[in-house]
Amino acid sequence: MSSKALRLGAKSAQQSETSLDLRALQRTPGFMLRLAQLKFFEGFYEEFAALGLTPATYAIFVVIHDNPGVPPSSLASVLRLRLPNLIKILNELESSGFIKRNRSKSDRRAVELMLTPKGAKLIAEGARLTQPYNERMLAPLSEAEQRMLLDLLNRILPL
Repeated sequence: MSSKALRLGAKSAQQSETSLDLRALQRTPGFMLRLAQLKFFEGFYEEFAALGLTPATYAIFVVIHDNPGVPPSSLASVLRLRLPNLIKILNELESSGFIKRNRSKSDRRAVELMLTPKGAKLIAEGARLTQPYNERMLAPLSEAEQRMLLDLLNRILPL
């Protein structure tokens, strides 16, 4: 197919997207939340790319930072990750020197997660970017609407 035909196809696809009736989907919370998630992830990758953080690793760092000694099973549960998938990420973070696993003093069978100084430094750098990122992503909303959005999401998704 010629590049001109590809451009024309892309142009007609863009035109048809803008002329589609999406009112029913706009009244569907799950669909709109998914689109919002995609928008926030795209913005996250732009803002945090230099640190090498993904939304998942950022969340893992924050939970470990705020809850030193958290067991992997609790971390997986709160972040809605399958434990085998989380273990793969934890292995990478540990081999990179960002976290360490310690045996629990109260239950030698249990593992507790801690940030290393390197991990604490990385999440501090990430935390510095968080407020400007959130402000940019929520700019279409007033401060009161931003608070209301978070309140409503926390009611729907109690943690």
